[in-house]
Amino acid sequence: MQKAITAAPRRRGPHRRAGTPQRAQAAPGRYALDVTAAVRPGTTRQDQLRVFGEDRLVAVIRAATVDLADRAARTLAEAGIRLIEITLTVPDAFELIRSLSQDSTLAARGVIIGSGTVLTPRQAEDSCLAGARFLVSPIFFPEMITVAHAHDGMAMPGTLTPTEMVGAATAGADYIKIYPLATIGGPDFVTNVRRALPQLPLVATGNIELGEVPAYLKAGVVGFGNGAPLTRPDLLERGETAAVIAGARAFLSATRRV
Repeated sequence: MQKAITAAPRRRGPHRRAGTPQRAQAAPGRYALDVTAAVRPGTTRQDQLRVFGEDRLVAVIRAATVDLADRAARTLAEAGIRLIEITLTVPDAFELIRSLSQDSTLAARGVIIGSGTVLTPRQAEDSCLAGARFLVSPIFFPEMITVAHAHDGMAMPGTLTPTEMVGAATAGADYIKIYPLATIGGPDFVTNVRRALPQLPLVATGNIELGEVPAYLKAGVVGFGNGAPLTRPDLLERGETAAVIAGARAFLSATRRV
C-alpha cells in the first residue's frame, strides 16, 4: 500500500511510476516534504508501536566498523531483539540499513530496522529511503517526526528539558527519548519530570545496565533505548556471541511486558 503526503505546494514534475519512493525537495529556509512511502507488510507504524509496547526495548548499535555493526544486529536478532537501531555514526550506515532491512532471515524473526543519531531532515529522508522503518535522534527537530510519519514509521526524538519534551509531544512524537539521562539524575530525573508531566511517553536511553532497569520502570519510563551494555561490542570483537545472546535475552526478560 502507498501513502502519499505533501506538506507544501509544488510544481508537478514528470509522472513517477507507482511504488517508487521520491526524495523530499528542500526549499530555501524550510524543508518541504514530498514523499511517497512504499510500506512493506508487517512494518507499519502501528506494528512498530505494538512491538515497542510489548518489548519496551530498542537495541542501539554504535560500532567502529560496519562489519561489527552487522554482526551485532544479527546476533541481537538471534537473541530475540526485534527493534534494532543502526546509528548514523556507523561507517556506511545507509548501506547497512539497506542490507539489514532487506534480509529475509531477519524479517522472518520479526526484526524491524531503524535509524538513529538522525540530525537533519535529509538524514531522516535518506534513512527511510534506505529502508529504516523508524527514526531516532539525540535531539528534537519536528521535521524528523514528519518524515517518519510520512513513511508510516515511528518517531522517537531526543529531549532533555520539560520544554523540549512537551514540544516533541505537540509535534506528534510517538515516544520521547531523554538524552543524556544518566548524567542528569537517571531514574530520579524521570520521577521528578513525571510529577508534572505524567502523560508523556518517556524512554530511557544511553548505556543502561541490566540492574538499573527496575528503577527506571518504577520511575515511569515506557521503555529503553540501550547501547553497549546490551549490544556488547567488546564481546563481539572477541567472538563471544553466545555471551552476547545470553545478555540480550536477560535484558529482554527484564523489559518485556508480561
